[in-house]
Amino acid sequence: MKMHITEQALNNVTVPAGKDKLVVFDQEQTGFAASITPKGTMSYVIVYRNAQGKQRQEKIAAVGSVSANAARAMARTQLASIAATRGETLAPRRPSCPTVDTFFFNTYLPVLKNNGRQHSAHTSIYRNHVQPVFGQRRLDEISTQDIVAFNTHLREKVVAGGRWQKQSSKPLAEGTVKRVLILVRHLFNEAIKAHGNVVRQNPTHTLKLTSERKVKGRFLTKSQLCALLKAAEASSNVHLANILRVMGTTGLRRENVLAMQWAWFDAERGTLTVPAEADKARKGFTLYLSGDVLGLLRKLQESAEGPWVFPNPKTGKPYYSCYDAWVTACNKAGLPGLRMHDLRHTYASMMLESGSDIVDVQRALGHTQLKTTAVYLHLTEGRKRARADAAAQATGLFA
Repeated sequence: MKMHITEQALNNVTVPAGKDKLVVFDQEQTGFAASITPKGTMSYVIVYRNAQGKQRQEKIAAVGSVSANAARAMARTQLASIAATRGETLAPRRPSCPTVDTFFFNTYLPVLKNNGRQHSAHTSIYRNHVQPVFGQRRLDEISTQDIVAFNTHLREKVVAGGRWQKQSSKPLAEGTVKRVLILVRHLFNEAIKAHGNVVRQNPTHTLKLTSERKVKGRFLTKSQLCALLKAAEASSNVHLANILRVMGTTGLRRENVLAMQWAWFDAERGTLTVPAEADKARKGFTLYLSGDVLGLLRKLQESAEGPWVFPNPKTGKPYYSCYDAWVTACNKAGLPGLRMHDLRHTYASMMLESGSDIVDVQRALGHTQLKTTAVYLHLTEGRKRARADAAAQATGLFA
């Protein structure tokens, strides 16, 4: 076991059951360690090999009688003296570099949290894919060849069971592989920037991790939206139709609409401000509402009795998903398998097709980067080209 030895760190160490003692080695000084017994007796020691090559251990002092820094200095002196008696010189101490586990949990995750970014997904990806392979290795021990081998390993890895039981025999999706490798790339980028680390280059640099983003889902026509709205109006969920209207004409994410609060709504300015804590990008953004949506929200506000725009009548709190009512309405409208998120895609594509500037679409969707919105440009161009091809074929001039 290795760590940066301090009294506080040693007090948190537990000797595994069945062991008569545990030796904890220092990450900074080679040969310096602490010996801990199950009863809690702790001593600073040096560990070295004698002239015959046999390992020896000598006590320096009891933990608590001297500071860890003083014991480290004493160990350095004694080890140098032992080496000198054999006509040797101590090898230069390898610069301290944490393990991938230590750096991820002690440095990388706090950086994510301080930047206001979601970290649960990063932690899940790390625990499931990165930690089993690299967790106990030091950052400066991982080479480009290791990363290439890791890339191959991920592409051959099959999906685990649990919630993904139906796909457990399939290999990891291309998107999943790239997310794992991008996490590793970001991890090393932070390690290079971190003060005191010896990592100088990113071993993932040989991998090409950028690709054209594709929008998954369906894009509805005006007639399909009308059929869906008609089915929603007949739903047992009294809010479903209005939820659909707001989602379909603002492009807001499902979670923002379901958890919408009256505090976000400014009836005089005609705006809706999604705060940073409710925004996926953790930055917050403001939407200027169309006249129809503004009128709807003003009307709903007149009879509002709580902080939520769409409270569940059974709980008084926001809906979690409206799943059953949504599926019933989609099936009734002849749109099985439709996702609520598809309304967001539909809104973005219709904005562009109606002549809106891509920057306006970016702001409406709350995207932090224009390249995220740009995917809809390719989609719109594709649909226009498809219509042009259909019209050309209809003429029969190229038959």
